[in-house]
Amino acid sequence: MYILWIRIDDMLPWIELKGEYRTRKEALKAAREALDNAVIDIVEIPMKNEQAEPLIAKH
Repeated sequence: MYILWIRIDDMLPWIELKGEYRTRKEALKAAREALDNAVIDIVEIPMKNEQAEPLIAKH
């Protein structure tokens, strides 16, 4: 039996996909289908002109 784990980036955790597969070939096919159907959205982040005040620890 095989299960699928996908990791997009080193900064993100592994994601286990649903399903169990009898052969490695079936698992690879399911992984390709999952990645082909993945929805990726690119979002622009507005830049703030305000500068944050530095936090200074006073003892």
